[in-house]
Amino acid sequence: MPRIPPVDPKEFPADKRDLLDTLSDKDIPPEERGHSLEGGTLNVYRTMGQDPALLEQFRAYGSAVWRESGLSPHEREFVILATAYYADSAYEWHQHVRVALDEGMDPEQILAVSREEQDRLEYNHAAIVDYVAAFVTGTVDDATHDRLAECYDDETILGIGMLSGCYLGLARLLDALAVECEAPFVGWDLENC
Repeated sequence: MPRIPPVDPKEFPADKRDLLDTLSDKDIPPEERGHSLEGGTLNVYRTMGQDPALLEQFRAYGSAVWRESGLSPHEREFVILATAYYADSAYEWHQHVRVALDEGMDPEQILAVSREEQDRLEYNHAAIVDYVAAFVTGTVDDATHDRLAECYDDETILGIGMLSGCYLGLARLLDALAVECEAPFVGWDLENC
């Protein structure tokens, strides 16, 4: 049970309701969405909606690190999925499995993250996952950084850290507030996907 109740969109200020929207304005029933995040609202935003000004600023920051990290959509999703997995955030994993699939990632790439089988990934993707695993646990060392630096410039490494940091903070918030998934959990092995 959530520790802070999500706001009811109908009771949210009308001029701020778009902050509760997902990636689309389309209102698609959950059973028709497939993998997509289109339509409806997410409990994470509804929970943060208890403070509309804070939600607005978080969405702006989240959008900035999402778009400006210097990563391709697949690289971005490797960062977020690895952050979710190593932070044990079922909510983030659930949401971003759907995003990753929508971005054309192969389920086997996603499973390589949750099964800790980075050797099945392209070198640069494995370097991202290994770096994020160390980032989440606070154990980035020179070797881990240097491996990532073989694949990415300093600006992109900064983007990877900023993106992972954003999602790590969000993972801790989701856990502390017991925010629930909107649908049955997709599963670490994609068993409910």
